[in-house]
Amino acid sequence: MRNWIIGLFVLALVGVGIFFAMGGGTDTLGLGEPTPEPAPLIEPVTAGTRVVADAVILPKNHVNLTFESSGVRVAEVLVEEGAQVSVDQPLARLDTRDLELRVDQAQAALAQARADYDRILESATPEEVAEAQAQIARAQAQLREARGGVTPQDIASAQAAIAEAQTRLNEGRARLARLQSGPKETDVADARARLDRAQVNLQEQRNTLSVAKTNAEVEIQKQADQIRDRQAEYSQIYWENRELENELARFNRELPQENRDREEIALRAIRTAEQQLEQARLDLERAQQAEITGIASAETQVREAQANLDRVLAGFDTDEIENARSQIARAEADIAEAQARLSRLQGEERAGRVAAAEAGVADAQARLNRLLADPSASTLAQAQALIQQREVEVRQAELNLEKAVLLAPIAGTVAEVNLEIGEIPSATAPAVIIADFSSWKIETDDLTELSIVNVTEGQSVEITFDAIPDLALPGTVQRIKPIGRDRLGDIVYTVVIVPDEWDSRLRWNMTATVTILTDAD
Repeated sequence: MRNWIIGLFVLALVGVGIFFAMGGGTDTLGLGEPTPEPAPLIEPVTAGTRVVADAVILPKNHVNLTFESSGVRVAEVLVEEGAQVSVDQPLARLDTRDLELRVDQAQAALAQARADYDRILESATPEEVAEAQAQIARAQAQLREARGGVTPQDIASAQAAIAEAQTRLNEGRARLARLQSGPKETDVADARARLDRAQVNLQEQRNTLSVAKTNAEVEIQKQADQIRDRQAEYSQIYWENRELENELARFNRELPQENRDREEIALRAIRTAEQQLEQARLDLERAQQAEITGIASAETQVREAQANLDRVLAGFDTDEIENARSQIARAEADIAEAQARLSRLQGEERAGRVAAAEAGVADAQARLNRLLADPSASTLAQAQALIQQREVEVRQAELNLEKAVLLAPIAGTVAEVNLEIGEIPSATAPAVIIADFSSWKIETDDLTELSIVNVTEGQSVEITFDAIPDLALPGTVQRIKPIGRDRLGDIVYTVVIVPDEWDSRLRWNMTATVTILTDAD
């Protein structure tokens, strides 16, 4: 609109000049002499010599900051409006209790994944090796049966005796090795991970149930306030009706039905509020009981996990070690006796039975070899991938925790703070605005494509201000943003102007008028 007014003013000046040039300003005054031509008040201005546009005052740099986390309440506001801040200075902090618990959970899951990987790297357990060795023994017995001339019943009996004794021997040796070596690192890691999970769960129960109880207490207070409000309303209506009844009684008239209805409605509102208060009390009792029960259950899990860890760390006593040695001695004696019996029963059998028995021995030996071999590459890769996934989850949880603190990305002045402790930050308004007031710039987006072609960087500018009409400052076109924007059907461009001087009366977002002197000037 301002550009159109200036254009009309320019056209008027040009028209006046043409009028005087054609003699329209002469006056004979009866003498035939023309009157002197008056000097122009201002220098004629055309669209080809300068560009005029509306603009706004902005600081050198400013940022609008918001929290990336949503739905979390503000725990601390660390700055006030007008404060000077440096880069990376904390400005505000959200309630991080839930985020800290998520970090603990991710770290516990990572510890579990690492413990599983260590278990894979370990060799087969003594029980698994003992079972495979027993299978070998049974296969070997079958081979001897096939080679001998004894009856199947004799071979079966001897084989069973050896296998049973061998199993007891292997179990005794495995038990003794376990007792003498003490608790395994993987067992300790599992027990510690179980305790960590139980402790994290206990803290979650405390936080969640405490919030539920607090909300129930707040609801009771709210309902109590509602009752007081309803009682006050009823009291006012009741006494107004009594006064009106007394007044109407002098004329033998009754209280209008409308007044009686208002009194009844107000009384029902009190009863409704009392019922809501009673319901709030019941909700509080349930929340309190749930807190007691939930925390007690979580504490029981912690105690059980601690007791399990203590059992793993304690190991075993000497009596158990002696019992394992006795079991080994008895099993070795039984094996020697069974093997002697089997030796007496051995004989030659047909080639087919021998080949089948030999295949059975080879199969049992292959199974033992697989148990004793290192884990496969695919198994290790899968376990390593799970560890990497858990590490990523830990880093993500830690990053979310870091994002709960709002940091200053630039040094400057806190221009605005839109945060209150205990409230959830707005999703639309910036939480904090920081600006660098060390210098200022003037910015206009009022230049269409017809005007911007006459503007280049480095051109001189005259800046005037609506708030201070008598102030004019010189400036320079610093930058022309390269992309035009559509505004109401016109393509407009943004021009940034740096003033050569400044006035302390000027403020952020004040309006200004910029007159850009083109090359034709």
